[in-house]
Amino acid sequence: MTEKNKDYSASAVHLCNPPELKKVLEERRDFISHIANLKALLEAYPEWAELRKAEQRLADHDQYIREAINQFGSYQDVDKGWYALKQRKESITYTPELVKIILEPKLASLVIVESVDSKALNSLVKGGLVSPEQIQQCGEVKESYAYIVR
Repeated sequence: MTEKNKDYSASAVHLCNPPELKKVLEERRDFISHIANLKALLEAYPEWAELRKAEQRLADHDQYIREAINQFGSYQDVDKGWYALKQRKESITYTPELVKIILEPKLASLVIVESVDSKALNSLVKGGLVSPEQIQQCGEVKESYAYIVR
């Protein structure tokens, strides 16, 4: 059973199937085919398998280095650019309750943001409790674009 190709008609911008784009998509298919042929050719050489083994040995060695860092400590040689270190990164997840306790009420009100759970709101539409028209009126529609090239 083959998978059906997705139809982007509802969201595509200026969908008019210009022949210029058909031509460059055909060229892209040729590039992909050429790359697949080269890959198949290279995989036939014994060196390809040796390259894969070497890449796996490097990945295994990097894991060994991580374990050595945990056991012995970090290493760096800035002059040579050699690093085997465990870097500490810190992030704080702020909670409104603690901000209200620690900061003055005026300052807390500047940093605490009220928000709408968009997933829950979309569930109300799916459940038929809210109409698509109502949900459109509940917010600001912002457009963004993504390019799909296959």
